Amino acid sequence: MSSAIVGVLAAAEGPSESLNPIIPELNELFYGLIFFLALWALMKFVFLPPVLRTMQARADKIRGDLGKADSIKAEAESETADYQQSLAAARAESVRIIESARAEAEAERAELVGAAEQEAARLRAEAATEIAAAKRAALAELQDSVGAVAVSAASTLVQADLDPDTQRQLVQQYLDQAASAN
Repeated sequence: MSSAIVGVLAAAEGPSESLNPIIPELNELFYGLIFFLALWALMKFVFLPPVLRTMQARADKIRGDLGKADSIKAEAESETADYQQSLAAARAESVRIIESARAEAEAERAELVGAAEQEAARLRAEAATEIAAAKRAALAELQDSVGAVAVSAASTLVQADLDPDTQRQLVQQYLDQAASAN
């Protein structure tokens, strides 16, 4: 067995020219070129077109999605602006309604105050009329009482019976003169 190994080693060392392992041989260059061209054609015509189509479809989808997003964003901004306008209109309407209600309440309050003042004036006038009537009645009663007392006092002083009607007329004339002097 060792003779076989020695034979192989002697055959390997046989030629004295040395081979450069970096420089390829001509047949290796030929087969390398053929396989390179085959692989290039396979990549260019078979594998690369679907990848490019997929990339193009993906780019188109992204562009489409971006366009849709822009249109949705513009629509949302438009709806937001419409909402803001309607909200501002609603606020203005609520302010108008509140001011209208305040004005109506103020008018009703003024009307009620006016009616109450008129009622109070009417009640004062009625009370003044009643007071004047009561005053006249009290004065008349007082005059009658004073007249009766005066006639009674005069009868007692004179010690004679005096005509009560005549004496009352005299007392009444005197009281009228006194009242007109005041």
